[in-house]
Amino acid sequence: MLQIQFKIWKRNIMKKAYKLLIFTIFSLIILVISITANLNNFKRDNSKIIINYPQQSYFDKQLYVEKLIQDEYYAGLIKEGFYNKIEKSISDIPGIQKAETYKLYNGKIIIDLYDRKPLAFMSLDSKFFIDKESNIIKNDKLEMQLPLVSPDTSKEDINEIVKIILGLNKDKYLVNQVERFWVEDGQIFTNLKSFDFNIKIGNSNKLKEKIKKLKAYCVYYNQETPNLNYNQIDLTYNNQLVAIKN
Repeated sequence: MLQIQFKIWKRNIMKKAYKLLIFTIFSLIILVISITANLNNFKRDNSKIIINYPQQSYFDKQLYVEKLIQDEYYAGLIKEGFYNKIEKSISDIPGIQKAETYKLYNGKIIIDLYDRKPLAFMSLDSKFFIDKESNIIKNDKLEMQLPLVSPDTSKEDINEIVKIILGLNKDKYLVNQVERFWVEDGQIFTNLKSFDFNIKIGNSNKLKEKIKKLKAYCVYYNQETPNLNYNQIDLTYNNQLVAIKN
């Protein structure tokens, strides 16, 4: 009787030991595979930098950005995770509005770049342009059809002109019509490519109302051109438009 019980006990012990051995071997295999995969990913992806340039880019900035991040000093900042300093340095490159830097779970470092969008030129030779934040930036390679702002325009008036341009650009008809801006006696003027009269806008106040009056007059002008000899319209009056003859 005791011999039979011993055999049963021994058989149970052997089964448990066998199961434990199989489980241990299986766990070790999984552990080795996991460690190997992580090491491979680390070697492959760690510190790899991916730069996402804007789909519609206005400037040849790729060389400047890549040279910067390859510099030993900036490479050290990236390695240590000082992304805010990298973003500040990249944003100082002409034509770049901002940069966003972050690290993915696999170790890859992503740098997203955002361009400054040109709104107008500031000189006849197109070497300077104005962006939507009223910054004046030098770029002698930019080729676009943009309004021209008089070079002697003050910073305050540039701020107003930028607001006006942003408003005009929302209109499908006027977006490509504006030719230039200038200031006389503190009042902002502009003109349109398809019309031979000047437009006194004044400032950006009540801009929607001014644009509405301007478009209505353009329609009227096209219909009555032979009978009109106005060389200027004034949009600064409330609820009315004043046309001035030669």
